[in-house]
Amino acid sequence: MVTIDNQHEHGDGERCPGCRFRELLAEFLARSHEDGRQEWHWAVGDLRQSMHAALFAIDAIEAAALDPVPDDDPEDDPAADAATAIANVGAEIEQLWHALMGTGGDGE
Repeated sequence: MVTIDNQHEHGDGERCPGCRFRELLAEFLARSHEDGRQEWHWAVGDLRQSMHAALFAIDAIEAAALDPVPDDDPEDDPAADAATAIANVGAEIEQLWHALMGTGGDGE
C-alpha cells in the first residue's frame, strides 16, 4: 500500500484496515438508521454525546480566553477537560473498531 497526499493506493488489491473500517462503519450506520430510532440511538448515542462534549470543551478553551475575570480555581482547567473529552471520543471509536473489525482486526 502506498500513501500519496493523504490518499491511499492499494497496490496489492487488498484494502487497508482503515479503509475496511470506514466501509464497515458506513454499513453499520446505514443499517442502524434504517432499523429505527431506538436502534439508531443505541448505535450512535454514546459517540454522539462524546463528540458534542468534546466540541463544547474545545469551545470552553476559547471562551476562557475572553473571560474578563479568569477563574483561579486550579481544578478548573479547560484544556484538561477538552483533552479528557477528546480521549472519550477516541475510546468510543475504539469500541466501534473492535466491534466491527473483530478480534483479528481485519474486519473479515
